[in-house]
Amino acid sequence: MDPVVVLILFAVFLGAVSQRVSGMGFGLVSGPFLVLLLDPFSGVVLVNICGIVASGTVFVRTWREVEWSSFWKLSLGTVVGTVPGALLAAALPAPPLQILIGLLIIVSLISSMIIGRIGKTMPANFGTKFTTGFLSGTMSAAAGTGGPAVSAYAVLTKWEQRAFAATLQPFLVLGTTAAVIVKAVFDHSAWPQLAAPSWIGIAAVLVAGLVSGDWLAKKIESSTARIAMIILALGGGTATLIKGLSHLN
Repeated sequence: MDPVVVLILFAVFLGAVSQRVSGMGFGLVSGPFLVLLLDPFSGVVLVNICGIVASGTVFVRTWREVEWSSFWKLSLGTVVGTVPGALLAAALPAPPLQILIGLLIIVSLISSMIIGRIGKTMPANFGTKFTTGFLSGTMSAAAGTGGPAVSAYAVLTKWEQRAFAATLQPFLVLGTTAAVIVKAVFDHSAWPQLAAPSWIGIAAVLVAGLVSGDWLAKKIESSTARIAMIILALGGGTATLIKGLSHLN
């Protein structure tokens, strides 16, 4: 098997494990590595496609705890936000897009960690939900990482963790689906050019990662899983940033 395909499968597996253990993180963990292995545009589309499946699978188990009023307000913003994100991704050449993706991942992770420590709050109204959704949609379409913006919102509004994690799943499904559709409209070649056996392998490792994550979630603390996710995502984001910088003329 092609070594690149093997690495793609491994990145998808790690992302699926992270999604099941922590409720988010598929794009953060697998995204930068898939961007490195594929081109930045189709790499993000593959992240979006797999993220739809991963979040949808978790949603099947948590739908009873979803706060639907918050979901619709966030979702309105994310659908609108996918348009500028997709336009930006389609307009940028590969090296600047890699730099943008790397920076977005690094900055979003660092910001979410800082926000979690400063103890500030903000109101949970339509304006803040729409703005959060918009930022999430833009980042999802541009970099495949729509989760950090909503995670920061949850911290700042003191959103109860179980309700937040449950609501995040259908929100990410809708946001990533919108991102894939909008990007396909702007660039018909956006779909990752992979052979049928590779797609079958991706489906298999997605399932394996979700099952493994389900088992792992019972064995380790969520804080430990979050630290591992952050380390992997920061490493991948840094590597993506460096690759983009190294290919600038």
